[in-house]
Amino acid sequence: MEEFDIPISKPNLIKEDFLEIKKCFDSSWISSKSPWVDKFEIGFAKKVSGTKYAVSVNSGTSALFLALKALGIGPGDEVILPTLTMIATVNAITWVGATPVLVDSTSSKDWNIDPAKIEEKINKKTKAIMPVHIYGYPCNMEKINNIAKKYKLYVIEDAAEAMGALYKGKLVGSLSKISCFSLYANKIITTGNGGMVCTDDKYIYKLVKKLSFFDFNETTHFEHNLIGYNLVLSGLQAALGSSQVKRFDKQLNKRRQIFSWYRDNLKNKHIRLIISPKENNPNYWFPAIITDDKDIKKKIIDFLLKSGIETRDFFLPIHLQPVYKRYFEKQKYPISEYFFENGLLLPSFFDLTLSEIFYICKIINKISN
Repeated sequence: MEEFDIPISKPNLIKEDFLEIKKCFDSSWISSKSPWVDKFEIGFAKKVSGTKYAVSVNSGTSALFLALKALGIGPGDEVILPTLTMIATVNAITWVGATPVLVDSTSSKDWNIDPAKIEEKINKKTKAIMPVHIYGYPCNMEKINNIAKKYKLYVIEDAAEAMGALYKGKLVGSLSKISCFSLYANKIITTGNGGMVCTDDKYIYKLVKKLSFFDFNETTHFEHNLIGYNLVLSGLQAALGSSQVKRFDKQLNKRRQIFSWYRDNLKNKHIRLIISPKENNPNYWFPAIITDDKDIKKKIIDFLLKSGIETRDFFLPIHLQPVYKRYFEKQKYPISEYFFENGLLLPSFFDLTLSEIFYICKIINKISN
């Protein structure tokens, strides 16, 4: 594994996290039946998703899978999603046997799914829309929810990267029937690996609980009415998550501060930042720059790499992924391809300092055609 002086991301792990894990360890309640799991789920729902319920699972992908299963989506059904997303989004759809239907990004100023193009893809097989709040920027949920209501479709928010982001004053994750988060090591709250399914619907909550762990029930433990899965989070992981929820506001504010530092110090005419509409407040999970062209992008990557600074490309759009390419032959999504070709993610993590951002910006600002 390559070492960087400034990595793209790293988790914020402190002594209090370790002590909470040790409490769980010493109690011997380390499985998914641990009281720390309940504690984490209650804290996450209250603080992060703004929903009545949350169910912790072993990954964000599993969260999406269980959300689809809970809504009864499967073979013969179609689910609309953006082509510009991490592969987990589409994988969850294919896992349940449904058909993914792709939509391009909105414009060169908005990489999220284009609501205007969603309606063109709806037919009798369409069962759900799965918007993705990419890099912590909220989608246009008002338009998406209106379309869903018009055609009686479910909306499943993929909020994997968007903890704490606000859409018109409301928390991302509370804007649809069901939402999903990732707790991977590069997220604002992490359990190493993990995910959350969040909802206000008690029936869906109970169903996801059953599906996530073999449909064990209180009366006849080994008698099962559903095909359930083993996708739960351990008590040890939940103890880490529970500890991190306590300082979520601090972590979230640091991400926004880091973005503002980049915004104030990047002074290169060949790059730009995406600015969210004023009514929204992204979490700026990763600051992203858009370059004039691929050559500028390559120069920035090379110069930063030589200085020990890690960067990352935007997601490769789903229609270009080798494993899915044959499903979307001849389909063109030019805006998402533009973002992939010209977009670059810059370092962002809790311990990143202003002087380090000065250094990163100084390097970028020197680069020209």
